[in-house]
Amino acid sequence: MFHLPLRRRLRFRLPLHDFDPNPAAFYSFGCRIAIASPSHHELSFVHLLTGERFRLPYPPAPFCRLLLSGDLVLAFVPTVGRAVQYRRLGDVEWRVASCTEPYVLEDLIFLKGNLHVLVRSEDVGGLCYRLAVANLSDKNTVELMFFGDNLDTQAAHGSSYFCLAECLDELLLISAVGDCPEEFHVFRWQSMEGKWTRTTSLGDCTLFLTYFYFVGCVIPTKGMTCFSGYYFASSLGSDHPGVRRDCLYFTDAKRKWIEYSLADGSCDEFVAENLEGAARPDSDFRAPVWVFPSMC
Repeated sequence: MFHLPLRRRLRFRLPLHDFDPNPAAFYSFGCRIAIASPSHHELSFVHLLTGERFRLPYPPAPFCRLLLSGDLVLAFVPTVGRAVQYRRLGDVEWRVASCTEPYVLEDLIFLKGNLHVLVRSEDVGGLCYRLAVANLSDKNTVELMFFGDNLDTQAAHGSSYFCLAECLDELLLISAVGDCPEEFHVFRWQSMEGKWTRTTSLGDCTLFLTYFYFVGCVIPTKGMTCFSGYYFASSLGSDHPGVRRDCLYFTDAKRKWIEYSLADGSCDEFVAENLEGAARPDSDFRAPVWVFPSMC
């Protein structure tokens, strides 16, 4: 692990299998890490501080994202898929719910107990993005209740991807511009007007993204670390020395993280040379993932 504010490397060992021909993927949920091991056909959830652990069978269909809310686990493929695999702790098997054409699930996030979805469709004018609340029905369908209008065409133009986020219980939409990306745009959902409005202020908070995805929100009171794995993002309050305010921290699979300021558009890159496994070739290196051991 690498402690970001202190710029120090820390050691932490997760309970991995001794031999795994297919390297495990990691997903973070604050103080919990999910380890996805396709070779051993299981998902393992581990509490970073207590070591508490529970396992689930591996989802039957491919996935690259996990969401966790209470006892509900979701597995899905954003930007291209229409189906969500889901399972509650104690269920006998995974279930699948799909949304009908022409909608594609661009991204999902839990906020205040509701599953919010950004869906994408096509019309004669090009791609359309809309916000909805999703219900996973017993009929194996994703029932969508839409809010407001389509995302403004100008906001969608030039974006390489979108992801949903949240900060201080407010729903956000993050747009990455360019393939690298070169910059980020953040939009705040205005429920009264039913539309997205761009913002350059996060109320002194900080957003964290890993490899194009945001999951969850936390305002902890202690430090944070960075663990080499997969997909997590969160937000921090303003009382963390060494962490920039109104800033996005983004990691990718190229051994680096980016600090992007929403206030002035400045962008600083940091190479993660001191992470465990950094000597491996780029093809074997996964994006570092943000974790927050102090979130209990």
